[in-house]
Amino acid sequence: MLQIAVIKKMLPNMVKLLATVTFLILVGCSDVQVPKFQQSEHHPGGSMTVKRLQTLSYIHPGSAVTPMQKLNFWSGFSFFRDPWVIAPSSTKSRDGLGPLFNTRTCISCHDAGSRGPMSPEGESIPSSLVMKFGKLSTKIADQSLSFVDPNYGGQLQPRSILYKHPTLQNTMQGEASLQLTYQMINGRYADGNEYQLRKPSYKLTNLAYGAVASHIGLTPRFAPNIFGAGLLNAINSKDLLAQEDIDDSNNDGISAKYNRVPNVKTGAIEIGRFGLKANHPNLPQQIAAAFRNDIGITNTFFPTEACTTIQKSCLKTAALTSVKGSVEINEKLFSLVLTFNQLLGVPPARNLNGEIQNKGREHFYLLGCQQCHRPNYQTDKNYPVAQLANQSIWPYTDLALHDMGKGLADNVIDHKASGQEWRTSPLWGIGLQGKTTSRTEFLHDGRARSISEAILWHGGEAAPAQQKFIQLSKLQRKELITFLQSI
Repeated sequence: MLQIAVIKKMLPNMVKLLATVTFLILVGCSDVQVPKFQQSEHHPGGSMTVKRLQTLSYIHPGSAVTPMQKLNFWSGFSFFRDPWVIAPSSTKSRDGLGPLFNTRTCISCHDAGSRGPMSPEGESIPSSLVMKFGKLSTKIADQSLSFVDPNYGGQLQPRSILYKHPTLQNTMQGEASLQLTYQMINGRYADGNEYQLRKPSYKLTNLAYGAVASHIGLTPRFAPNIFGAGLLNAINSKDLLAQEDIDDSNNDGISAKYNRVPNVKTGAIEIGRFGLKANHPNLPQQIAAAFRNDIGITNTFFPTEACTTIQKSCLKTAALTSVKGSVEINEKLFSLVLTFNQLLGVPPARNLNGEIQNKGREHFYLLGCQQCHRPNYQTDKNYPVAQLANQSIWPYTDLALHDMGKGLADNVIDHKASGQEWRTSPLWGIGLQGKTTSRTEFLHDGRARSISEAILWHGGEAAPAQQKFIQLSKLQRKELITFLQSI
């Protein structure tokens, strides 16, 4: 009887040991070294980490920001937050909306510095979910075909201003509405627990300017988190390119590739690091593109409206509402918005010393997540913004393109990005997303309703890590997710 009692007492530990051994066999961890924990992991933004944890918003300046910078930060935030209006108006610093646009204000897409509301299933006029047009991968060989739609350009703009003028013969209208539907996909973990994924499909309705060209595809881009962008911009390009391995020369199954995109100011081709397909080389250009494409605000990067030649009312309205030889946001005001975006702080990590988090951290490395979600960098010591220079940061991204498989493919070309390639998204701060916005949607189109669902959608180069995740026990999955929610 004593032996039975001893065995019963030891049984829970034996089960845990067996689960651990099974996991180690499954992940083949003999060649994987889990790095020693560093104290800097508690402060993922270095000195730009926010001093105290804020759960209602990501919009806080980093702790190293000076009092003068804070004044510019909050001034820039006002242009990020407040709606833009139709020109001409008495509010000269905020007019120029449209003629075609997605939304009136930046914060409607980046609620609390995070992600705005996802478009509902059914027919809607989208805001945070931006629909872009691009050349289908299957048509890439035909050099005569354009990379954007002749009638709609490079991005759907579903709203328009209401502007009346004697010379305008008809009322302009938004380009289209979006019909979003989901197909539910059932699956099962190795331990028998079930999961369900939702696969989206998109269709445009109420097309105002004719049919979309047959060689053009539709690709969704759900507005991402924006905090820490200044630090990502401060990573030296050489440090990024050192990770590039297009042909997988080291045979690890990962083929990091950097998009090559134009710098619209200089005309040079540089590596892309911003945008869900890394189609902008730097933070200022990313912001400028959002102003012009999303709100219809011209700037020195993009000085002309996004109207296509077929959109006569758009062109006419733009001419009537614009000041000749001028852009709608000048360099002074643009620099304030840039300062706001540059100096957004990164939330501190939470409870990383906890037992569950420590186990989850081990799983992160043993599964191979760090191969694309590179944990840390030292930013460029010579970066011109002192608060962003020479910082030890933990964004968990390589900012490179990776083949994510057919399940996530949009089949659209974006510069050097193929129809199956997406930029690795940063992971820092994602555990607070639900608390800041009461919404948890992940991936480039918001299809994943949880971090677990996002992992389960990983295919292509990430398929081995996804399969290892499926093999984890329920406890091990909880440990991994808890770690990810804590960084």
